[in-house]
Amino acid sequence: MKDLFPYLLFAGIAWLIWQAFSSKATPPAQPSEPPPKEDPQKRHLRNALEFAKTQHKILSKEKREQDAWQQAHGHATASELDLHNGIEFEEFLAGLFRAHGYAAELTPVTGDYGADLILSKGGQRIAVQAKRYMGSVGVSAVQEALSGQAYYQCDAAWVVTTGTFTTNALELAGKSGVKMIGRSEIGNLMAQHKAKTNNG
Repeated sequence: MKDLFPYLLFAGIAWLIWQAFSSKATPPAQPSEPPPKEDPQKRHLRNALEFAKTQHKILSKEKREQDAWQQAHGHATASELDLHNGIEFEEFLAGLFRAHGYAAELTPVTGDYGADLILSKGGQRIAVQAKRYMGSVGVSAVQEALSGQAYYQCDAAWVVTTGTFTTNALELAGKSGVKMIGRSEIGNLMAQHKAKTNNG
């Protein structure tokens, strides 16, 4: 055992010396410098360019959609609306109201909470219940429009139909402030758009 002691002592000293040199060889990590701050003017310019690009994409898309609508429906007559199904009628109305200066957004086909379209113009949002209908639209359409107004937090509610309205529907609409747009009013909007297009 006594013979092993010098070897163990030598090994321990050698290990301590090696530890001391290896710790000196690896300098402690310096804290990294923060990345240089971006010039506020450059950042503002970059953000403005990104915003302009996004707006250009949105406006280009809207123009393509409106051009396609004009090609398909710009010269249609009110009687041709009877050939549309419900979804086609909603898409037609979106294009017609866009042609009259509204921003128009279609709601989901199912679970629309009573509004088929959301129109925006002059800071006002309007919930629209669309009814492609041959007969008379009743009270339920007015109730759906009011429900859509509440759900989508709109300022007004409209019911738009290719048909007519029952007396009860008109009475409820009058008391609740819902605007009713029937076949003849749609025809007038279409005629105004045609006249504007022909004169333009």
